[in-house]
Amino acid sequence: MDNTFIRTETPGLRNGGVLSALVRVLAVAAAGIALVAMMLIGLFVLLPLLLAGGTALYLHLRRRARQTRDRRADGVIDAEYTIIDR
Repeated sequence: MDNTFIRTETPGLRNGGVLSALVRVLAVAAAGIALVAMMLIGLFVLLPLLLAGGTALYLHLRRRARQTRDRRADGVIDAEYTIIDR
């Protein structure tokens, strides 16, 4: 009767082999390059967009607040009324 066992490692990639180490180094290098690329995109693309959007929102809200403050200076409520006769 033959003894049967399950191999848990790939036959071509032995632990401690040169090819296995090379594959691991390449995987770590690819992950590092992807991480650096995401950081650079976030720093040079997303951060300026967020700063520009925040500045635009601040200026818009400041202008709207100034317009609202100027309208309330005369003490008159600006509204339209409709009278319905029945």
